[in-house]
Amino acid sequence: MDLFRPSPSVHLSNPGSANAMNQTAPAVKAPSTRLSLKHYLGYGLGDFAFNFYWLPLQVFLLKYYTDVLGLSSDAAGLIVMICLIWDGLVDPYVGILASRTRSRFGRYRPYMLYGSVPLAISFSLVFLPVPFEQTALIVYALATQLLFRSVYAAVNIPYGAMMASMTRDSMERNNLAGVRMLFAFGGSAIVGYFTPRLVAWFGVDHPDSAHFLSAALLSSIATIVLFLSFAGTEERVDDDAHASSNVKLWPMLKMISRNVPFMQASAAIALFGVASTATSASLAYYVEYVLHKDATVTGNLISMIPLVQMLAILPWTWFSRRIGKRWAWILGLLIAIVSVLVLFAWKTVDQTALTILIGLSAFGCASIAVNFWSIVPDTVEYGEWQSGVRAEGFVFGLVTLIQKTALGLANAFVGMYLTWIGYVPNQAQTEEAQRGLLHLITVVPAVAMLASCAVMIFYRLNTKRHAEIVRQIAERRQVATA
Repeated sequence: MDLFRPSPSVHLSNPGSANAMNQTAPAVKAPSTRLSLKHYLGYGLGDFAFNFYWLPLQVFLLKYYTDVLGLSSDAAGLIVMICLIWDGLVDPYVGILASRTRSRFGRYRPYMLYGSVPLAISFSLVFLPVPFEQTALIVYALATQLLFRSVYAAVNIPYGAMMASMTRDSMERNNLAGVRMLFAFGGSAIVGYFTPRLVAWFGVDHPDSAHFLSAALLSSIATIVLFLSFAGTEERVDDDAHASSNVKLWPMLKMISRNVPFMQASAAIALFGVASTATSASLAYYVEYVLHKDATVTGNLISMIPLVQMLAILPWTWFSRRIGKRWAWILGLLIAIVSVLVLFAWKTVDQTALTILIGLSAFGCASIAVNFWSIVPDTVEYGEWQSGVRAEGFVFGLVTLIQKTALGLANAFVGMYLTWIGYVPNQAQTEEAQRGLLHLITVVPAVAMLASCAVMIFYRLNTKRHAEIVRQIAERRQVATA
């Protein structure tokens, strides 16, 4: 799966609200190298909650639009694409705003505290049953998803950027990323398993609002967990004198243009995002119209994927330490590529064989979850070392812009591809359409993952080089403050 994050006066829709938060600056702390168990658990809980939102939209939303709301697959794919690209465009702005934020809670944590409830409400509205048809229905679907994506960015981007403010140690970040993904996979497993079952359960007495009630319940749980994440995290690295609060956009863009490791990591994750979207968006269609199984089978597979990836966290963390993040990335994707190509070669498989192959692919893809979210903070230091500009909020915002643009384009491709193969909702598919669904879940992700491997071959920011960069940055600061 995808991988796949104020004081009371703050209003996230108002750029000037950052100034209102500047009244109480956090105290300067001398950060120790090691993080405590509380910090690990607190940070992990954040992504546990975010996957209550992310996974349903990645796996079930397109099919909800086509098979429940009755939108055409073209329109559904384009709506998701527009909203994901919008989400990505908002991300850098949110990152800059968060970097400029000052409060007694730090730069990034306040957004979790004050954004959790609006996030839950906006998510539920995406699945609210409405009596609209045709153009009005398209407008409603677009508007509600745009609202959700905006609020999601306002909470998730500061969460992701917070890692760079929790520790500067590369391996501690790798461990933190591993814990984050462990919790993320746990959240994915729970929501993947229960979503179709909740819809079926609510559908007995409330068939028209089953999806809405399911979304409301899931988002309520996620809100509580985000509050716990806020309470368990701490921004221990204070870069007030070197942060991007007073850095203009042009210096940050110039820093990014020279940050080759960032460009490479962004391209690699974008290509992986295409592969992941092709798999997740097509799985529900493949299960129902090729295997001829009900939605609970999709739920079983979706919940199995993160469980496998949870078990893969420790092995891939170990591999990353032994062979480096780059080669762990490549090795994991090669395992996933072989798995989907075997599925393609068999053409028709039973449920057991599909489960095994999807599980092997999930094991391989776990290497991306472990390594990507520790690679990005490393590129923050690389950019600072090269240009003197430190802008973790902007970097995380920009990388998610690239990632979500890729996801949006992939969703639009899936929607148009379904039309091209002759897919018709809620009825038996032609042989050509079934063959097309097989290609969508195998050939498309294999090609995209192979391209991601090709990009990462050229990635050179290893642990030893990163440690030297961090040392040189520290020496510069000592000279500057002497």
